[in-house]
This record gives sequence, structure tokens and C-alpha cells, in this order.
Amino acid sequence: MGSSWQIFFVSLLLTHLLTLSVAQETPLYHICSNDIGNFTTNSTYQTNLDRLPPFFTSNSKNNYGFYNVSIGQNSDKVNSIALCRGDVQPNVCLSCINNATVELRNRCPNQKEAVLWYDNCMFRYSNRSIYGEGSGAAIYMWNPYNTTNASAFNDALGTLLDSPKTRAASGDSRPKFATGTSAVLPFKTIYALAQCTPDLSQLQCTSCLDDSITQIPICCNGKRGGRVVGRSCNLRFKIYLGMTTGSHRAETPSPSPSSPMTSMEIPTAILMENQK
Repeated sequence: MGSSWQIFFVSLLLTHLLTLSVAQETPLYHICSNDIGNFTTNSTYQTNLDRLPPFFTSNSKNNYGFYNVSIGQNSDKVNSIALCRGDVQPNVCLSCINNATVELRNRCPNQKEAVLWYDNCMFRYSNRSIYGEGSGAAIYMWNPYNTTNASAFNDALGTLLDSPKTRAASGDSRPKFATGTSAVLPFKTIYALAQCTPDLSQLQCTSCLDDSITQIPICCNGKRGGRVVGRSCNLRFKIYLGMTTGSHRAETPSPSPSSPMTSMEIPTAILMENQK
């Protein structure tokens, strides 16, 4: 009996800590699209927007972390898309999305279109159709530390990115997510991640990721880690010291073991191209 209660208590504690850590997660960035238009208080559009969170709460869990919810009719219709990083557990995914639905409303109180990114998920909504829309780079972030041999690192990274890009784009209507690793210099390995929203076609996903790859020399040349994040796709990479296997786990623990891409990264200005 004592052992059972100990197991129950530990499980309850871990669940609480996990929920707390997700709840305290800080958004990476958000965009309120002022050029799309605003809605008025107590309007039908606001009512439809307020109805979104329960849909994600009650939505059955899936194993690929993509949700597409539309509520309302005609000009008052709210279209929303949510996507979790492909290696995030379903319970963490839904917690992240539910946090995002609340946080984005707070940050963009009356805009008809907005998007917010957490490390674990992305959430966006609009009064126009956004399903199947390929939208490229929006923001980029980078690790402040440089690699010791930028030329060798860039060569290895360029070769590495092609594989997860191709595999992510060729995914079916559910997951479009892939990772890869590549050795660079003694005792170092690059880990890369590529992902698209599953509503994109193979061609759209490839184009979106290609656009993201072209931004890397601008934002993250020779950096130990970086990411290019958009509404429809995202690309990330990070170098691990002392890593000699194909696993993405580093010998030196990252801040969050469940988030291999978490690192010291600095957000920069929004890229205005491909923004709608």
C-alpha cells in the first residue's frame, strides 16, 4: 500500500511540475496583423474567437500535433491552425496550444488575424482562409556563441539540412516533421529539425523550407544554433559538444531534456517578406 501511494504521489508531482513548466513558458514572438482589420467588442467575430479554446481542450489527442478549427460563417468566420513541434508529447502539445489561445488574445486584443509562437507550438487565426497557405520566414533566432570553424560548420550544415527538408516535405497529410544529425570536427555533432504544417503540399513545404534555409546565412552564419520560424514551416539547428552518436541528446544537459532545440537564443526583427 505504501509503495502504491508513493508511486501515485510521485506521478502527481511530475504531472504538476510538467503543467507548471508549460504554463510558465514564455512566447518566442507574436504578430498582430493590423493591416487585415480589427473587430469590435461583443461582435460576432469576437464571440466566435472566444469559442476556440474549448475546441482544443475537448479535441481528441492525435499523435502528430496538428489542429485546424473554423467557427462561424461568412465574414465573421474564424479560421485557426495550431501546430506542435513533432517531438512534443500530446499532453504537452495541447497544454501549449491552450496557453497560446489565451496569450494571443491578450497580446492582440482586437486584431482579426494574429499568430504566436512558443518553443513547443504555434497558434494562428484569421478571418480569411489560411488552410493550405504556404507562408515563409517570419522571425529568426540564434545562439550568441560562434563555432570554432565556421567554414567547416557551414558546409556540414548545408549538407545536413537537405535530408530533413526532403523527408519532412514528403510526409503525408499528418506529420511533416523530420530530424537529422551530422558530424562536424572532432567530438561535435549538428542536430537539425525541419517541419511544415501538414496542410501544405510537398511542393509548398519544400518551397517554405527552402525560403527558411536562405535566411540562415543572414541570421545565423557560424552560430552554434539557430532557427527560422514561420506560419507554415520552421527550421532549427544546434551543435552539441561531445556528441558521438546519432541521438539528439547532448552529453551536456540542455535546459529542458524534452526540448532538444532549447538553447540561448536571441530574437531579432521580423522579416517582412512573405507576410500577409
